[in-house]
This record gives sequence, C-alpha cells and structure tokens, in this order.
Amino acid sequence: MIDLNTILQKYPWEDSWKSKGKPIDNLWEFDLSVTREEIWPYLIDTSSFNKRIGLPKFQYVEKDGKLIGKTKQAGFNLEWEEVPWEWEYLKELGNARIYSRGFAHYIRTKIIVEPLGESRSKVYVYLGAIPRNFFTRKILNIALPRLKESFQNGFQQLETEIKRGKPKFNLNSSKEKTFIPDAQWIHPEKLQKQIPNLIQKGISKDTITKVFEWIKLSSDNDLDRIRIKQVSRNLDLDPDEVLYLFLQGCRLGIFTLSWDIVCPHCRGVRTSLTKLGDMPAKDQCDVCEIDFDTTGVNSIEVTFHIHPSVRIVEKQIYCAAEPATKQHILLTKKIGARKSFSSNLLIGSGVYRLRKKGEKKYRLVDSKQSYHQTDILWLPETNEEEIKVSPKPNLVFENEAEHDVTIVLEERSEDQFSLRPTEIFDYQEFRDLFSEEAIATNLQLDIGIKTILFTDIVGSTKFYETEGDHGAFLQVREHFIKTNQIIQNFRGVVVKTIGDAVMASFSSPLQALKAAKEMQEWFHPENKHTPVRIRISIHTGNCLAVNLNSNIDYFGNTVNYTAKLQSVANSGEISFSETIFRDKDIRDYLRQVEIKLRKVEFPLPWANRTDFVYVWKV
Repeated sequence: MIDLNTILQKYPWEDSWKSKGKPIDNLWEFDLSVTREEIWPYLIDTSSFNKRIGLPKFQYVEKDGKLIGKTKQAGFNLEWEEVPWEWEYLKELGNARIYSRGFAHYIRTKIIVEPLGESRSKVYVYLGAIPRNFFTRKILNIALPRLKESFQNGFQQLETEIKRGKPKFNLNSSKEKTFIPDAQWIHPEKLQKQIPNLIQKGISKDTITKVFEWIKLSSDNDLDRIRIKQVSRNLDLDPDEVLYLFLQGCRLGIFTLSWDIVCPHCRGVRTSLTKLGDMPAKDQCDVCEIDFDTTGVNSIEVTFHIHPSVRIVEKQIYCAAEPATKQHILLTKKIGARKSFSSNLLIGSGVYRLRKKGEKKYRLVDSKQSYHQTDILWLPETNEEEIKVSPKPNLVFENEAEHDVTIVLEERSEDQFSLRPTEIFDYQEFRDLFSEEAIATNLQLDIGIKTILFTDIVGSTKFYETEGDHGAFLQVREHFIKTNQIIQNFRGVVVKTIGDAVMASFSSPLQALKAAKEMQEWFHPENKHTPVRIRISIHTGNCLAVNLNSNIDYFGNTVNYTAKLQSVANSGEISFSETIFRDKDIRDYLRQVEIKLRKVEFPLPWANRTDFVYVWKV
C-alpha cells in the first residue's frame, strides 16, 4: 500500500523548490482489471495518453541538449524545460518540468504500477507542483484534482481496448472517413492517379490499395517517419513489395526518402538527410552527452515520408514521451552524489547493457535461468565487464562521485523495425532507381557480413578474336543481361561490372550458391544458345560500403579474397571458401543434392598461410 507520505519520503522536495513556495501534492489510486504487463506499453506512451485525457498539443525544441516545451492552456501560454524522464520497466515512470512561463515554478509526476493478484493491477498517480503565486495556487488547487476524473476515463478506455485485444489497423472501419479531418492535404488525388503506374511496375493492386488507405486514414504522427517493416507488419503485407512501392513512389513524387543518423544510445534521430553523400563522419547527441561515428552498422536508418506536394505532415506532440520512444531502455535513474540505489529488476532471460549516461563504456548483463547469482553489484570496487545472473536480479549501485550520475539498463537487441543501408544496398530496385546516390568519398560505411560473388568470362581473348568486336559485344551484353536476371531472381544485387566480369552481393550464402549453379547451367557447353563460358567465386565476410569504382561500391578483405578465388576455378566451375562450406544451410544443401566437391589448396603468400577452398564442377 502506497500513501502520500510514502511518496514524499521516497521523493522529498528539494529545499531549492520549497523555498519558492509550499508544494501542492496529489495522489490518486486506480484499480485496473488488466495486468501491469498489459497496461505498461500504454503508460509509457505518454503522448497518446495525454491526448486521450484531453491535454493540449505541445511543441518541443531541443536547445543545447535540453528539451524546451511550449503550449497554450486555458488561454495562458506555458513554457518549460523538460527534465529527462526516469523509469523502471513495469514499475514506475516519472518526469518534471521547470517552468519559465505558467501557473507553477515546477511540476513533477510519478506513475507507479503494482500487481494486484494474477489478473489485475493498481496504478498510483502522484502529481506535485510549486505554484508561482497566490493566484496560481488557487487555480492549481482547483485544476489538478479535476485531472483525476480525466485519468479515470483514460484508464477505462485502455482497459476496454486491452480486453478487446491489440487493436489492428482496420481498412474497413472508416469507410465514411476517407481522409482524417485535421490532415493538411494538398493534392490527395495524386495517390489515385499513380495507381496504374505502380501496377505497371509489377506491384499488386491489393498492396497499393492497402498502403494508400492506410495513408489516408493515418495521423500526422503515424506518417512522420514511415518505417517499411512496421507498415508491412501492421498491414500484413510483403515487406519487399512495400519497399518497392515506396521506392517507385519516390520517383513518382508521392514519397521522399531520408537517411536518418540515430544515436546509438537513445536511438533518437540526430540528423536527417535527403542525400547519402551529405553524411558526416561523426554526429553527436547532446541529450545522451556523447559523440559517435556515423559509419557503424546501426548508425543510419532509412525512412520514408509523404511528399509535401501530396500532404503536409506535422508531428502532433502531447508529451515528450521519452519512455515510448526508447523502449529498449528498461531503466534510467538519476542517483545523487554519494548516494546508492537498489531495486529488484523485472527483466527476463536475455543480454543487457549497464552504463552511465555520457559514457560509451558499458557492462554486459547476461541473464539466464541456469545462473545462480541473483545480485548485480555495481560498486566502486567492481571490475566485472560481464555479469551473469538469474532473471529478476537485484541491482545495487553506489555513486561514489561528487555529482549526480544517471544509470541506464538497456536491451542489447537491435531495433527490429529499422531499415538499414546494408539492407537497402542489397535491393536491386534501389540501385536502379537511385543510381545517383553516392557515399561521400571520405567515408566507409560498415555494412556487416555480405556474401560476395564474382563471375568472369573464361578465355575472353580467344573469344573476342573468334567472334569479332561486334559479335563479342552482343554476346557479352547478353551475358550481362542473363547474369543480372539470375542474380536478382535469388535476391542478389549487381554491385558493379568490371570489363566483362560481374561483382554481386547476397545477404545469404545459400542464395549466392544457388544463383551460381543456375548461371553455370545456363552457360554450360551443352547449351548452344551462347558461346560464353564463365567461372565463379564466392566468399562471405565483413564489408565496407565506399565510393570507389561506383557510387555504392563494396571494399575490404572479403571482396579481395573473393576476387582472388577466381584463380582456382576453371570454365563451368564454382570456387568457394571454407567459410561458405561451413555454413549450415550450405552443408544441408550440399548433402541434399549430393554434390561432389574438389578440395584444393589456396596459397596466400601475403598472409604467409595456405587455406583450403572447394570447387564444384557444374
């Protein structure tokens, strides 16, 4: 049981605020017929909840790492500095505002959630304020208690929605409401006019209709940053086709594409660019107090937006809503100088990171049922880089510093809805439609593991002499068309052509090997439709995306190694590395089709070693 005294003992008013006036404190209790696990995602989406309970829209501007908010309420202009939110997963969240204009000097909020049996929960809402003067004290004494009814109505709505099941986007639910009322449509007919053009590009009418209806019925917040994977899941559509629709839509003036630099800690967008070539080498997040490289695998996200000639999109904000936008962060807590903090963390099995705000260094927390340790001791003398504990561990942190420290616990898992450059670079339609996109010449983007494939025409000198320049040109051209077609059929992309050779990239070694097999079957001596004969090499490993011989080229040891593998393959053969051979999907495939391989030595004099590679005669 929590009462007001409990709250004030745990979160006492600082003397600096009490000196400005006597605080007003309110505590309300709400019994809910849903669990805290069910209500938590709605509680942390404070912007949506504030809209639900009738609060006005806010405007936020970031200045020197501080979030400055503005709004108008009851005819009065309010302006404040948003104090960074603090929260602990499934337990509590809270924030405060320092007002430069408004009814109060300072307002703080705490929302605490507790289980109530197996299927219910209790939510405590505390709201405290330091009035600006006698007149505003009277106003706040009347206004703040009235919020209790608004909260009650909001929670009742949420209970109904949760019990009904997770709301899904229903295209048939608003047949009478073709466009949302507050949308700033400029030329909505542009969507309808482009449907035949998109169908002509091979996109199904069903996909186009669903996406366009979603756009017509969606709020500005939903359309502020369109994330392809999220849209695909919500509409139950193929993500590849949805991406192709948006890429084509960019060319038709319906959408725009942006390259968003995201902070590795809070995952907030720090810089949004319309051209990849404008990407800086470094960026900074004043909120997290760090600077970071933009060239990492997860530093850039590709998002889409409605073209302003179709609809003007302005994000509607009812709260800073930090917990909702940073759901990978499970705990953020400011600990006073020379103070300690302890809590029973409600985390399950998984890998997490513990860090201090402003520091890049972190400790790994590996949580498994098989581990016996139950405590995470983060003390001045603790030197453990990796902590192994059972689920729901106790965290004990001691701040030995003479200043406040904010600690953060976050999931290590990646954002599942982000579309990264490494993915879109492996999409041939992007390379074809956005051929002008180029990486800045001084940057090398880490794009993670890629499977690289090289083809090369065997005996090209004799071939050119036999066929003549004109005949050779036609045959080589047909060879490029066919190899490109097969590469795309197996979800690969042509990175570049070098003379009469092709360099391709695949996200899967198995897809690369299957594509290589089909290419060798096409250019087999038994097939009389072409005199061209090729050899192919395949390897997989980490790559960099650079601006070298093409706008988006791949570079690194993996590319170099694959190119040199050509030397062990002859006409009609595929050579591939030990790394490819050891891939589980490759091994299963080789057993399934009963392929006989030749294992050969591959000397690497520059590395002073000899590898083994495998050769398949198709």
